[in-house]
Amino acid sequence: MKRTEQVDEIARDSFGLSIAGLFSATTAHIPSPSFEQQKQTFFCLIEQLLASGRIKFIAPGVDCYLSAANPSPRLTINDSEAQWNASAKEIVRQLSTQWPQQAHDENDVDLVTYFYSIPGLIWVDDDGTLVAS
Repeated sequence: MKRTEQVDEIARDSFGLSIAGLFSATTAHIPSPSFEQQKQTFFCLIEQLLASGRIKFIAPGVDCYLSAANPSPRLTINDSEAQWNASAKEIVRQLSTQWPQQAHDENDVDLVTYFYSIPGLIWVDDDGTLVAS
């Protein structure tokens, strides 16, 4: 993935979506003949979006998820300590090492589980507003 216009288009079309939605948008915009190539394109896109400041991730293990069991999380996505502040390369490295090796397509249950197990995606709007997916 090298073309900036493709990155812009994917980011625009998937803004606010979950990481699974970003993966689907990637495969829709840049069809690849193999699932392995789709995975590589996806991680390349994540690295580019991180490096350009268009996305962030919630830091691993941070308490900022609102739920019935946790109605008042300690942090929000707007708190810098809630954001994963590693380099884009390091984040992608960690995400890729957790990728389920046995997954063979986008609908694989192991891939769905992976998307729910990794830190949450934070989108950065043009005005700097953070949007959690």
